[in-house]
Amino acid sequence: MIANFAHLANDGSKIYPFNGYGLSLEAEEDALFQAVSELKQGEILRLSIDKNPFVLIRSLVVKYGSKLIFEYLQNREGDVIIDFKRVEE
Repeated sequence: MIANFAHLANDGSKIYPFNGYGLSLEAEEDALFQAVSELKQGEILRLSIDKNPFVLIRSLVVKYGSKLIFEYLQNREGDVIIDFKRVEE
C-alpha cells in the first residue's frame, strides 16, 4: 500500500501529515491554509480527511496558483488522501 503514496513524494520530499477527520469546515479551512502557508519549496502536506474538499482545493488554487500542486492518493467515500506540494517560493 505504501508504494501508492510515492508520486509527488518520490524525490525524497519531506512529508507533513495533516489529519482533517472530524473538523468543521471552517476549522478545516483555517488549519489547512495555515499548514500550506508554512510549507517550504519541495515540502509536502499529506491531507487525510473524511470527505472530498473541493471547495478548499479551489480556494488553495486561487491563492497559490502554480506554486502549489496536488495529487489524490486515495479518493473513497469517507477516506480521502491528498498530497499538496509547494513547488516554488
